[in-house]
Amino acid sequence: MNRNIISKNKRLAEILVLLPFILIFLGGALMNTSKDFGTLVKFSAFGYMIAYTIINLRFNRNLIIALTVFVPFLIYGIAISFNIKAGISDGLRYLFPIIILFYSYSIKNRFPILLKFVVVFVLINFLTQIVNYANWIRGVEQWFYYKRDGYTSFSQVAGILRGTGVVVFFGFYGFLNLVSYVIISKYYKGKYKIWLLGITIFGILASMSYKTIGTFLVILLIYHYKHFVKILSLLAALAMLIFVAFAKEGLFFLENFMLRINLYITGSKTARSDSYRVMMEEIADFNLFGRGVGVFGGPASIKYDSPFYFEKSYKWYDAEWLNLVTTDTFYPHPFVELGIIGGFIYLSVLCVPLLRKKITKRWSIVALIYFAIFFDALFSFALNNPEYLMYSLVFTYPILHYYEQKN
Repeated sequence: MNRNIISKNKRLAEILVLLPFILIFLGGALMNTSKDFGTLVKFSAFGYMIAYTIINLRFNRNLIIALTVFVPFLIYGIAISFNIKAGISDGLRYLFPIIILFYSYSIKNRFPILLKFVVVFVLINFLTQIVNYANWIRGVEQWFYYKRDGYTSFSQVAGILRGTGVVVFFGFYGFLNLVSYVIISKYYKGKYKIWLLGITIFGILASMSYKTIGTFLVILLIYHYKHFVKILSLLAALAMLIFVAFAKEGLFFLENFMLRINLYITGSKTARSDSYRVMMEEIADFNLFGRGVGVFGGPASIKYDSPFYFEKSYKWYDAEWLNLVTTDTFYPHPFVELGIIGGFIYLSVLCVPLLRKKITKRWSIVALIYFAIFFDALFSFALNNPEYLMYSLVFTYPILHYYEQKN
């Protein structure tokens, strides 16, 4: 009887730890069919994490100090915003990663259940993607397809459906498999490890997210540097085989890849490059304390029609569709809104878990996860996206404390 009670309590404790994951990923899946309800579900996850952290009374001292230093800059940024509603709206979003870091510390002894969740979540997404491919080949309209103005569409490259699993967005599907690869390769000890790693690589490639694939190659170089040439040769051989078998699609994929290089890196006439142009101008003008929260880059700046875009002659170029949400480029967002000092302090708060006296293997794993999301944020709004944050920063303290827990 006592054993059953202990087992039930353990299961309940595990569910309580994983509940924010369920809420955020469920909310993300609902965004395509019911945006308001999906947003409400995701926001409820943050309320839950705050309550869980307070109830458990487990706080990291360095995080508290860093947050205390940052809060005055955030309040000031909201106060000087062109619209107080815009300031509060995007001001709350600045707190997303910080809330997740506090929650991460409160569950620092729960890494085993997080590892189980990673394995199960990878498998669920893989099996769902196989079904998605089958339905796509059959021509069946699927629940995650986009519907606008009477038209139905889906994300594709060279006419091939991009991998989305249950998370709807191909970019996040690739990212979650990337982070899962890092965690499984280091901490999973089961006999099906090679298969699981193969599934994560499949997910990265199936997403056809160019920046994720690029990040994955860099991580392979860092993490498996002794075998990098062998791994790269195998991937190159596989890519060549696919290219020969599907020459037309392969050529289109290559052209699309070059287009993305221009869009993300080399192009001077893109929405992303113009975002960085605005940021550099603000830095050159010694914008120390910012133009105000909700002014540039974030959802509130679009929703409340920020005049800053007109003042800076900002150009969307060929990405006008982005102006329905964000500029899709994160770093100009805090450095324009919070200023040079405020932006630097904000990013420093997010990096508090990395402030360690020793560089250990655990620290290296956490650093790889940080690299993945910080690199993605060069070309996206990953550091403001609940799904990306929940599948990266939440693992930091549990990984850092896992060795101590085992011993």
